[in-house]
Amino acid sequence: MGVVVAAYGPLLEHLTLRFGVSLPVAGATISVHFAGALIGVFVAMRAMEKLSSRVPVMVATGVVGVGAVAISVAPTWPTFVVAVFVLGLGFGMLVLGLNQIVTYSEGRRRAALLSVLNSAYSAGAVAGPILVAAFAAQHFSLLWLAAATAALALIPLAGGISGRLPVSTGRQGRPELLVLIFVAAFVLYVGVENGIGGWMTSHLEFAGLRSKDAAAYTSGFWLALVTGRLLMTLVPSRLPEAAIVLAGSAVAALALFGASIGAVAPWAYLLAGLAMAPIFPTGIVWLAKLRPGDSRATSWLYPASSIGGIVGPGAIGLVIAGAGIGWAPTVLGIVASGMLLTFWLANRSAR
Repeated sequence: MGVVVAAYGPLLEHLTLRFGVSLPVAGATISVHFAGALIGVFVAMRAMEKLSSRVPVMVATGVVGVGAVAISVAPTWPTFVVAVFVLGLGFGMLVLGLNQIVTYSEGRRRAALLSVLNSAYSAGAVAGPILVAAFAAQHFSLLWLAAATAALALIPLAGGISGRLPVSTGRQGRPELLVLIFVAAFVLYVGVENGIGGWMTSHLEFAGLRSKDAAAYTSGFWLALVTGRLLMTLVPSRLPEAAIVLAGSAVAALALFGASIGAVAPWAYLLAGLAMAPIFPTGIVWLAKLRPGDSRATSWLYPASSIGGIVGPGAIGLVIAGAGIGWAPTVLGIVASGMLLTFWLANRSAR
C-alpha cells in the first residue's frame, strides 16, 4: 500500500506524457484514489461490525489487485482514472481493517504495535519514488502488474486473521463532539502527509534539484516516517498520547514553513516526516483509550483520512494552478498549523 500511494507524486510527470494531460490534472489522480478509499472505508466500517475481520481484509486485498491490473492496461485517461478509483476502494477497506484489528487487539503496547504496522506502510512508501524514477518511463505497466501480483498473493495469508471488533450497543448513530474534533484533525493530518508525498518532488524540482534527486528526497520523507514510527517502540508507555501528538504537530508545522526556503527545503521536508511519524497511530490509540470497548469511535477516523487525501492534494493543486508550485510548502504549513490547533482542542475537550 505504501509503495502505491508514494508512487503517485513522482508519476505525475510520466502521466502528463503518457495521457497528454496537464500537471494539475494529473495531480487529481491522488484525490481520485482517496475518493475511492473514502467509499471503501464506509464499506469496511459496516462489514467489520457484521463479519469476522478476515473477510473484509481478504476482499479488500482482491480489489486492490484488480485495480492495479486495470491501471496497467488502461489505454486512455478516463479508464486510468476509473482504475485508480477501484484501487482506492480496496485501499480504504484495508486501511480501516488492518488498523482497527491492531487498535482493539489485546496487546499491552498497542500504540507501539500500531506504529510498527504503519512503519511498514511508510517503508513501502520509501521504495515507491525510487521504483518510479528507475522503471516508470520504460516499464509503466510492469510496475502495476507487479503490485497486482503482490496483492493477490497475500489473499490466502489474510485467512489467518481471527476475531471480531468490539461494538457497543449504547453508542449508535452519528459520532459525538470529541470524535468529530478528532475527525477534523485527521482530515488535516492526512491532507498534509499526502500533500507532501504528492507535491514534494515537483516542488524540489522547482527549487532546482534534478528529477532523480527530488525523487530520492521524497523517498527520504517516507523513510523519516518509517524511522519515527519505529523509534516509537522505544518511547515509554507512560508518556501521554496527547503530548506525543501535539509535539509532533508543532514541529511539523514549523518545518513545512521552513521548506519555503529553497536551500533548506529538502531537509525541512525530512524533519516534517520525522515529526509527523507518530501522529496517525498514536492519535488512533489516544481516542481508543478515551472511548474503550467501542470500535465505532475510531472507525470515524478512517473516513477522515480519506477526506484528507481527497481535499489536501486537490487544494494544493488549485494553489499550483493559480500561484505556482513555489507556494506548496506555505500551504502545507498552514494546514499543519490547523492540525495542531485541532488536536489542542481535542485534548482540551477530553479533559
